[in-house]
Amino acid sequence: MTAVALLLNLVESMLPPMLPYAPGAKIGLGNLVTLLAFVLLGYADAYLILALRCLLASVFGGNVSALIYSVPAGFISLTVQILLYHFLFRFVSIMSISFAGATVHNAVQVAVASAVVKTNLMAMLPFMLAASIVAGLTVGITAFLIIKYLPKKVYAL
Repeated sequence: MTAVALLLNLVESMLPPMLPYAPGAKIGLGNLVTLLAFVLLGYADAYLILALRCLLASVFGGNVSALIYSVPAGFISLTVQILLYHFLFRFVSIMSISFAGATVHNAVQVAVASAVVKTNLMAMLPFMLAASIVAGLTVGITAFLIIKYLPKKVYAL
């Protein structure tokens, strides 16, 4: 699954931003694999896949400094998604969990960027949150369909 996440991440890095006014705003196709991993394989595997994807995508993408943004955003986002799944899945859908993850991911990235450049970039947050709506729902709907239709023998050991 790590290879699939890395491939999706690298392919997506070649695409233009989802929103022209929000550089770096992407759908988050690599996050789809992380979401599927914790639902289908477990939390530990999801964290491992996330860590490897962040590291390898930054190395192969030629942007090691991207780790400053991807690691905290990815780990905090995944933790929020896991908590929602663990405690509230009876009440919320996988799409809602994905949306929450995308929202947290973008909010953390804006906060990290503000700290890195020592300038308040919170004015970008509404634009990034708008991107979260599209990204979170796209990833969530895709995850739902994969979980629903992928035969268990494909991912079960």
